[in-house]
Amino acid sequence: MTEISKLRETPHWSYSAFNTYLACPLKYRFQYLDCAPVEKTGSCFPFGRAFHAALSERARQGAAMNDTEIKACFADFLQVETAAADNLAYKEGESYDTLIASGKAMLDVALDEWGDDYAVKSVAEGFSVLVPGLSKPLIGEFDLVVTDGDAETIVDWKTSSMKWAAGKADRSLQCSAFCYAYRQTYGKSPLFRFDVYTKTKTPAHYTHYTRRTEDDLHRFELTVQALERNIAAGNFYPNETSLSCTDCPYKERCKTIHQKGGFLWA
Repeated sequence: MTEISKLRETPHWSYSAFNTYLACPLKYRFQYLDCAPVEKTGSCFPFGRAFHAALSERARQGAAMNDTEIKACFADFLQVETAAADNLAYKEGESYDTLIASGKAMLDVALDEWGDDYAVKSVAEGFSVLVPGLSKPLIGEFDLVVTDGDAETIVDWKTSSMKWAAGKADRSLQCSAFCYAYRQTYGKSPLFRFDVYTKTKTPAHYTHYTRRTEDDLHRFELTVQALERNIAAGNFYPNETSLSCTDCPYKERCKTIHQKGGFLWA
């Protein structure tokens, strides 16, 4: 099984890159083409990576890993991730210690509902597939793939500041990309499940099942082909209605870029 770090060493597309362009084409330019230094890194990013890493270890080790061990694992990963973050920025009233407390409380919720009655097919499985019309392969990583009889389900772990809106999973580009990759790799269409853990005063867990039809996967192909054409044409402009604008790591750069020759990239 190829690790995602190896796949990132060669030219590629990813769900994250496409999703960034859809949210704000100018942010895509700053991040993926200019490789601009980030003005800040929101604490949610190292927190989410540490939480993912702890759940991955639990999935690998199964019931042999107890509650104390998984929480210690989370704390170790969070220490590494926060230390590596450029210009780490905590939200008001937040600190490293509150992140530790939040993560442990969220892990309590995860472990209370963790089931070991299904077969784990893979954990942190990297993939690389060709999409017709794209100049580079699409890569990514399945957090967890489980089987129950003949049914196979991709599980993706999310941390969120709030409960997801109804229908969000059904509209997810990530789900489309990952189901497409799974279909290309294994010749079958899986179920997809988002396990969302809320980073709230009282943490909660929400499960969102969804799936993609052959028509959905065809629509995904056409969508990413159009995105690559737009990117190749240098169409980069700000989306100031984007929900990600508030925590954008390029906010100050964005404010003045129009004074330096416009938005097109050359």
